[in-house]
Amino acid sequence: MSNSSDQLEEIKALISSGSKCFAYSTLLHFQEQSSGDPTSIQALAGISQTLLSLIVADISGDDEEIIQTPPSFRGVICNLPYQNSGLNHHFLFVGFVVDDANLVMESLVRLITTTKMKSVCNLGVWCISIQQFNAPFLDSHYNSLMQAVVHALDNPIGSLSTTFEAIQALIKLASNLSKRMRDLSHLWAPPIYRRLLSFDTKERDMSERCLLKIKSIILPPTLVLSKVLVKDMKQILLTKMKELLNEGMKVQAIHAWGWFIRLLGSYAMKNRQITNEMLKIPENTFSDLNPQVQIASQFAWEGLIDALIHPPIVACDTNASKEEKRVQRLQNSRETGDKIQANGFLKSIRHVMTPLTGIISSKCDISVHSSCLNTWCYLLHKLDTSVIDPSVIKLVLEPICEAIFRIGPESKSVSSWNLCLDLLDDFILAKCKDVEYVTSNSASHHLSATKFLWKQYSVKWLPWDICQLDFHLNIIFILISQASIATVNHEYKSFACDAALRLFLSVLKGVRLELEKPSTNYNDIMLCLGTELRFIKKICEDVNSEGSDSSDLHHTCLRFIDAVTKELQPATLESPLYKVSLDLKYIDKLQSVNNIRHAKFMDICSIVHMNMVSPMVYLLVAYFCVVFQSTMKTSKTELILQGIHKYFKFLFSSYDPLETLLAMISLLYNYVSPHCLNIWIAIAKGLTDCIDDVKELSLLRMESNSTGFLAICSLLLYPFSVCSCPQKNSASLVSGFSQQPHVSPQRKLDFEYVFEVWKTLYSSLKTSQNVYCSATNSFLEDLYSMLNGCLDEHARMLDGANDLYLSYKDLDLDLLSLYGNVVICILEENCTSEVGSDKSRH
Repeated sequence: MSNSSDQLEEIKALISSGSKCFAYSTLLHFQEQSSGDPTSIQALAGISQTLLSLIVADISGDDEEIIQTPPSFRGVICNLPYQNSGLNHHFLFVGFVVDDANLVMESLVRLITTTKMKSVCNLGVWCISIQQFNAPFLDSHYNSLMQAVVHALDNPIGSLSTTFEAIQALIKLASNLSKRMRDLSHLWAPPIYRRLLSFDTKERDMSERCLLKIKSIILPPTLVLSKVLVKDMKQILLTKMKELLNEGMKVQAIHAWGWFIRLLGSYAMKNRQITNEMLKIPENTFSDLNPQVQIASQFAWEGLIDALIHPPIVACDTNASKEEKRVQRLQNSRETGDKIQANGFLKSIRHVMTPLTGIISSKCDISVHSSCLNTWCYLLHKLDTSVIDPSVIKLVLEPICEAIFRIGPESKSVSSWNLCLDLLDDFILAKCKDVEYVTSNSASHHLSATKFLWKQYSVKWLPWDICQLDFHLNIIFILISQASIATVNHEYKSFACDAALRLFLSVLKGVRLELEKPSTNYNDIMLCLGTELRFIKKICEDVNSEGSDSSDLHHTCLRFIDAVTKELQPATLESPLYKVSLDLKYIDKLQSVNNIRHAKFMDICSIVHMNMVSPMVYLLVAYFCVVFQSTMKTSKTELILQGIHKYFKFLFSSYDPLETLLAMISLLYNYVSPHCLNIWIAIAKGLTDCIDDVKELSLLRMESNSTGFLAICSLLLYPFSVCSCPQKNSASLVSGFSQQPHVSPQRKLDFEYVFEVWKTLYSSLKTSQNVYCSATNSFLEDLYSMLNGCLDEHARMLDGANDLYLSYKDLDLDLLSLYGNVVICILEENCTSEVGSDKSRH
């Protein structure tokens, strides 16, 4: 302790005697050596007040060689407490009274503003940048500090190092006095943002680094700062930006423009003249062919988003129940929509979206596309909860998604596809999540899982309203339509179909939630069902349209219908309350080319175009329409037939089996053709599996001559009707759709297999009838009678046969073979039954 005190006394004597440079150099060395020694630090604290008075006196003198040393020491000594971990920080400056601190601060300010030496000015500003004074003390000297820092920023000496030290001091003050700094940002920000247009790279870079560090303080800008910027823009900034453009420095010019438009903020809407002049800069750079310039333009465009996009937020009662919050969200959404329409918000969005839509629709570099999508994601983020407003969706979400999906999932655009798919799926699934209402001031919200490039933006997807159902389905239809383009390869077609189904399943979850809500009224239920069924109709008719490459789409259509049938509840789809018009064009064509002699002969009620039916029947008819066409067009017949089998097994077990069977029989008998036997086989197998699995099937609880009884008999008679059918009907139907059945030699119908399926179904039905129905004998007798009637009808046709009938003589042989096998089966069944009865009697 005594040794340290002695050294410090010697240093004090040297300062007083005039050997100042050596004294201050020795003092700095002493400080560095004692930074880890508590004894030395305590000795230094004891003499600090005396030393400071000497330092202040030297700062106020005229010897600038001497002046250069004290600030260096002053800066280091101010930093001493943070290098010492052994003592409490306040011990060091126990003798550093307020008057001394004030004197030091005043001396530094005077030094910075009066010196003509670059190094002295730099050291003075550097002291400010590393000072450790508390916020109240700095606040008391704020005006003088700002005077010194702004003086250094204005850089009368013309040194980059001075500018650098001044920026560091500014950042330090911003961290201590953020509110004061924001309030007076119009004083210190202009010297920084003006340097963004410097031809010197280092000067531009240090200015931008400063703005990035203090971005949270100056943005959004104060009105006074925006007004100062407008004045600067008129006087020098616009001219200098144009100079940079003329010099080929477009990236630098648009980069500065991005900061200027941010600092202009919402004041841009009140100064349209200067804003329009500013917008001429990005008009020049967006059209540049250089990808780097285009990417820089999009990054700067985020500045315009910051300036213009300030969505209206409506608060919600956080103490309300979930149902009350849902109602509040709906009301708030409408209020927000009214505000959006009223305050010109949509006009701002439209302006922001114009170049983005153009870039996405153009054939530019993939990096430019990626950058554009990144800017678009930033816009979605900034829109906050307004992102789900229908008007905003129309302007922001719809055009980009449509443009990307219409490009097609090629190798270069797959990442863009995935981005849009993830965003849309997040949006759609928000309907099914227990999402609490949030405001822009809340930190909790539904976070989009999508990552794009190096950024991640949260998007506040709130539960959507049923009025937005059309938007989701339109986007899905665009995905499906990509798979119908002949030039798209198989891999990308599958990708598009899978993507469409993924989104559709998410939509169905939301629709189901809406339909099951007790508060959903009848009109809204019909709106949901009608919208879904129109979509199904659209894809079914599109897949059958001429010019579409539908080899993959038939299977996809069936998957969509299957999804609706399984995702929505039978209580809704087969309810008699919700009737819809059967407006499928295929049914109208089917009836126009077919007579329904067989249906009339079997006393089957026909499905009629434009009849009012349940949604389940509508879906079943749509399913059949695709199935009939798929067996003629696609090479995926085997896969489709497997799907039919599973689909009808589900229908028979989950829905009213009688309604399902009646609709199915009516459709089958409207189109009697050999290639439809494959469809019959799949249906028969589905019914057989259902009978075997569900022993309580209500369809089997029937009496003789009931509708269900006749339907079962009609199903069993279908193969016989096909073999006895005048083939002109199926031929005219095929020609009516300009297609020929797609049947390879490996798939030619095997009537032995038809009989095996018939026999299995017959046995399952007979077994179930024995268990559940007392009219078993009547069922068998009537079935046999109908078989005889069918055979008699065929015989009468042969009597008047012409060349067309005779050309199908192979079917006559098939019919006889089928009848023979059925007779043998029936006799064997009867013999087995009689033997069983005899044994039971004995």
